[in-house]
Amino acid sequence: MKRLFPSAGLFAAACMAALALAAAPAQAQKRGGDVVVAQQAQPPSLDAQITFAQAARNINLHIYEGLFARNDKGETIPELAESYSAAPDSLSYEIKLRKGVKFHNMKEMKAADVKASLERYARYGGSAQNMSQVDHIDIVDDYTIRIAMKKPFQGFIEFLGSPRAPVAIYPAEEAAKAPNQINIIGTGPFQLVEYKPDSYVKLKRFDAYSANPNYKGRDGLGGRKTAYFDTVTFRFMPEAGARESALQTGEVQVLEAISPTAAKRLKRDSNIKIYEMMPWAFQTIFLNAGLPPTDNLKVRQAIQAALDDEEIMAISTDGLYRMTHGWQHPGTPYFAGDVGKSLYNLHNIELAKKLLKESGYKGEELTFIADNGFKNHNDTAVIATQQLQAIGLNVKLRIADWPTTLAAREKTTGWNLFPIMVGIEPYEGPNGVAVLFTGDQNWQHHKDAGLEAAMARLNSAPDQADRKAAFATIQQIVYEQVYAIKVGDIGVLEAARSNLKNFVPHRIPRMWDVWYE
Repeated sequence: MKRLFPSAGLFAAACMAALALAAAPAQAQKRGGDVVVAQQAQPPSLDAQITFAQAARNINLHIYEGLFARNDKGETIPELAESYSAAPDSLSYEIKLRKGVKFHNMKEMKAADVKASLERYARYGGSAQNMSQVDHIDIVDDYTIRIAMKKPFQGFIEFLGSPRAPVAIYPAEEAAKAPNQINIIGTGPFQLVEYKPDSYVKLKRFDAYSANPNYKGRDGLGGRKTAYFDTVTFRFMPEAGARESALQTGEVQVLEAISPTAAKRLKRDSNIKIYEMMPWAFQTIFLNAGLPPTDNLKVRQAIQAALDDEEIMAISTDGLYRMTHGWQHPGTPYFAGDVGKSLYNLHNIELAKKLLKESGYKGEELTFIADNGFKNHNDTAVIATQQLQAIGLNVKLRIADWPTTLAAREKTTGWNLFPIMVGIEPYEGPNGVAVLFTGDQNWQHHKDAGLEAAMARLNSAPDQADRKAAFATIQQIVYEQVYAIKVGDIGVLEAARSNLKNFVPHRIPRMWDVWYE
């Protein structure tokens, strides 16, 4: 086997101040206190392996850890793994584990726990398809596992470090249980105290936490983590106004997201600091290529030509956006340059009407589904509907709550257009995006042979340049076949009380390495 360094390439939308703040003087750090984080939604599950929800990720990544994590640069770095190596043919991986790592039940983590956790993920995990190329897992010794692959999957280690539906390591006895039947036991810096549905989750510092000695401090979602707070409480507060008022009174200390309008008001309060992250997510519109009339390429091309993406972004984000065409962020290793740029933000009404005429469209109804839980989803649908109606498309808007809309999108019928923020997927890298368009569960409900071939190259090519070219092909096909519209990039604003020290915004509100003044 050849020795591998942690592999780079996945984007992290981390604040540029992170490195400076990570070096805060030790004498300023204080233990103690309860910090309260207000978030809009409650988690659908605290079984970290099975859920993609941001509301769950905010909490679960304080409780659980994986073999690998993402650092501030988006690189994949060892977390519970001490090191790893790969065979020259990429058909096996040997992963050595850190010794002395304790679960919250005070049991030491060993290879049997890791093997059981990975095998459970293959059965139930939110991204279980990424385990499909694993043939078997062997225990070499108490602190070493060997993973045999059916065929090469070059993104496998990156997958093991993804926070999307994380490959969390559980005690073997918990890993033997079905989804949502586990006791909430991880290796993270905080452990569960209480979950009161519709109200809050309370965590407490795990005093036997095994901080990773291989790092100097916090680094993205990995590194050396230190828990200063006695407890961390995540409160579920659906109403934005209530969250903002609670921050002003000091009832809560962190808001995971606020609107630009609220930020302008709150930044006048010296007790509050506002933090901006750009980019946070893509705003997209997916098209159902398996249902008339959007099964007609000319109709999809007419939609692409008609949309004024910048108008949609300006209104739906209250001005917190940037216009970029890529399905990877600029400056990251898999950004595909100008591929697809000529088809981005066309706003060409004459061309749109011409394409619609060529399609043979005869006034058939298109259903635009959207939810009312996320302002930018709702606004994107409303504005895009108006723009498409202006070229003669018979678009009907159907608004429902988020769970209903998400369930509707998964069906092959009943919808033609669907707006959604895509945030964690580009952060994961090219595979995180490519999987949306490939395989049997693709979001456009049409399996494209060109996309499948490019995805196979992305997964198997040993050379990074070849994998980058494969992703560029995927991006080109998505633009040419109009399986989705990349509208633009959304930023996010977070807010915290000013007495909260060393807080740096990230993909989740990290409450390790943060303390009160």
